[in-house]
Amino acid sequence: MRKRYVKRSLVAIGLVVLISLLVSAPVLAGDIRTKDVIVIDQDVDDDLYLMGGSITVNSTIHGDLIALGGEITVNGLVEGDLWAAGGRVHINGTVADDVRFAGSDLRLGSGAQVGDDLFAAGFGFSAEPESRIAGDVYVVGYQARLGGDIAGNVQAGVAGLEISGHIVGDVQAEVGEADPEFEQWSFFMTMWNPYMPAGMMGPGLSIKEGAQIDGELAYTSSVTAQIPGDVVGGAIVYQTPVPEEVEAPEVEVPPIPTGALTLAAIVTWFVSWVVGAVRTFVTLLIIGVLLLWLVPKWLKEVVRHWKEKPVHSLGWGVAVLLAFFVAVPLLFLVMIILDVILGLLTLGGLVFPITGIFMVAEGALVVGFSIIAIYITKVAFAYLVGWLILKRTASAWVDKAMGIIPLLIGLAIFVLLRSIPVLGSLFSFVVTVFGLGAIWLLAWVRIRKGKEEAPAEA
Repeated sequence: MRKRYVKRSLVAIGLVVLISLLVSAPVLAGDIRTKDVIVIDQDVDDDLYLMGGSITVNSTIHGDLIALGGEITVNGLVEGDLWAAGGRVHINGTVADDVRFAGSDLRLGSGAQVGDDLFAAGFGFSAEPESRIAGDVYVVGYQARLGGDIAGNVQAGVAGLEISGHIVGDVQAEVGEADPEFEQWSFFMTMWNPYMPAGMMGPGLSIKEGAQIDGELAYTSSVTAQIPGDVVGGAIVYQTPVPEEVEAPEVEVPPIPTGALTLAAIVTWFVSWVVGAVRTFVTLLIIGVLLLWLVPKWLKEVVRHWKEKPVHSLGWGVAVLLAFFVAVPLLFLVMIILDVILGLLTLGGLVFPITGIFMVAEGALVVGFSIIAIYITKVAFAYLVGWLILKRTASAWVDKAMGIIPLLIGLAIFVLLRSIPVLGSLFSFVVTVFGLGAIWLLAWVRIRKGKEEAPAEA
């Protein structure tokens, strides 16, 4: 159950941050400020964009406020919308329009007012007594405490929901079940996250004495909630979670009409096959000629490693392929962890350059690996096959015209084999694995040679 709510929270946080960035795209029309500690004590007659570790707004913003940081506090008046994402986002003043915020600790303080709808996504959201929301409330995350006045409806998808205030509209909620290990894992969560909201609550729905829901209460939970009498003005609808059923779609296979395999169909298929084969041949030929022109020694060394150490090439090729598929998500994960740490250390100004560096590095890794795996390994295989054939039949032609002749022979053989249905794709994959291993062997030899020569030069 917790995994489902965590997943929803992350998706919602991502959407809120993405939308906030899109909304802030026309940056030329607003006031942009970036700093580790930002305090706004003077009125701003425009949209305001803030990015920093600690952000405090004490004045009036005559427009929208978009804030990204570790800790964000709004004590003044925002006449437009508020978009905020951070570890802790507290609103003690007034937002005249919508509020959309995401983070770990989201709170409307006592006396805070929201003029329209409120969207909250994060670990915990709290609307304290005497706070007021004039529109609807949408909240997703782990827990939510609704202690103020809400003039519209409430929709919540959380593990724990507590209602102690006044809700004029309907309440529709999906909550979790009691967890016997709650105290144990909540203790570790508090230690790990400095922005945890004060007073974590257990899973389930809790409605306090003195609360008031004028409309209907519909909640989904594995257990029924204890609801005081006369609290809900409308109907109470309770339902248990229903596992989602996935039905396999019915696929109707159309019958092959009699006489469909005509001469025209055969000719069309053959022309398509020839065009695809020629396109592949020309593409690999261009890349092969460039390699023979720019780095002929490098290409021939790769071919030599492939020929002399085929078993090693296969093993290292598998290792390189696996390492690539581990490295790409690992780089992304390291980037996210560093961004979170920088946010916790109130060094929000470093988040953007660090993210940019990692994205460039990951893009270069993916593009470079794709070029090597898709094209260069095939060129090396073609040159190896052509070299082996000419070496035994016409060795004088091996090195003529920069070695293009063995390349042409090998490419013709590769393209023909690659065009075989099903088996051709498997053959191409095997060539890729062998080629990656041979390239890695050459790189490893070069690295070792460089290390051995370094002490001598010193």
